Amino acid sequence: MRVLITGSEGFAGSHLAEHCLAQGDEVWGTCGSGARATNIAHLLDQITVRVGDLSKPDFIYGVLNETRFDVIYHLAAVSFVPDAERGPARAYEINVLAGIHLLEAIRTQHKHAKVVLASSAEVYGHVKPEDMPIKETQTVAPVNIFASGKAALELAAHPFVTTYGLNVTIARPFNHTGPRQRPDFVCSTFAQQVAQVEAGGEKVIRVGDLSPKRDFSDVRDIVRGYRLLAEKGECGVPYNLASGRSVSVKEILEILIQMSRVKVEVVSDPARVRKTQVMDVFGSYDRIHQRCGWTPENPLEKTLRDLLNWHRDVIMFKKS
Repeated sequence: MRVLITGSEGFAGSHLAEHCLAQGDEVWGTCGSGARATNIAHLLDQITVRVGDLSKPDFIYGVLNETRFDVIYHLAAVSFVPDAERGPARAYEINVLAGIHLLEAIRTQHKHAKVVLASSAEVYGHVKPEDMPIKETQTVAPVNIFASGKAALELAAHPFVTTYGLNVTIARPFNHTGPRQRPDFVCSTFAQQVAQVEAGGEKVIRVGDLSPKRDFSDVRDIVRGYRLLAEKGECGVPYNLASGRSVSVKEILEILIQMSRVKVEVVSDPARVRKTQVMDVFGSYDRIHQRCGWTPENPLEKTLRDLLNWHRDVIMFKKS
C-alpha cells in the first residue's frame, strides 16, 4: 500500500512510519514548516517527505496531486494540552481547519482512499466512575482546547462520510508513551529527569500533581492499531485504543525511580500542576479487538524502560 502520514515527524507519526515500512508499505509523510525532523532522520532515505502548513489548502492539494494514496493517516495536530491553551486560535486552525482542508482535498482528489483520523480519548472529558471503562458510546464532553478541537473534527468528518461517501474511520487513543515522546508529557519528563540525574545533574525530580490516573499504552501498540483500522475499521465508526486499566502518575514515577541507577529526591513544583484536570480515566478496547483483533502487547514496565533508555541515549549523544 502507498500511505500518507500527516505529522510524520511527530512522536506517533514517526513510529507509524516505521511500522508501515515494516509491513511493506510505501510511506509518504508531511512535516510542518519549521518543525524538527529528528524523529524521522533515520527514515529519510526510506520515505518521501513534503514540508508545508496543513492549514493552507494549497499545500495538501499539492501533495495529493503528486500520486495516488491507498491510505491517509491524519495525525498532525497541536497535541500538548498547555500548547493548545496558550494559543487557542492556532490550535483550532491546525486541529480542526487543517483536518477539514484535508478531507475536502480527499473528497475532490482521493475519494477512493481509506482515511484514519487520529482523534483522542480526551474528547470524553470527565466521566463518572460507574461509566468506566469508557466505551465509544460514552457522550463526548471535552473540557480543554485540544479535546474540543478533536471533537469538532470528528463532528466535521461525519458529513464527508454520509454526504460524500468518504471512507473515514476515527481512532480515539488514550494516553500513550514511549521513545521519542516530548519531555513535556508526564512519563517522558520523569524519564528525562532520571536520565539527567544519572548523567551528573541535580539529584532532584520535579513533579506536579501525582494523584491523577491515566490509561497508558505503548505508542508502538497504538500505531499498530492505526494500521489495523486502515485495513479493517468500519467507516464512520470511532474506536478506542486503550490498555483497559488506569495507573496513577505516582506509580509511573515510582517505576522510573526504581529503574534509576542513582538515588533521587522528589520535589513538588506548583508550576507543573494543570488547572484543568481529569482525575481518573481508562477505556475499553473491546470494539477494536472484536473488529480488528487488536490488543495491547507491550507491558508498561517495558515501555517505560525503553523511554528511559532513549533519554539516556539522547543525553549521551549530546555529550559526545
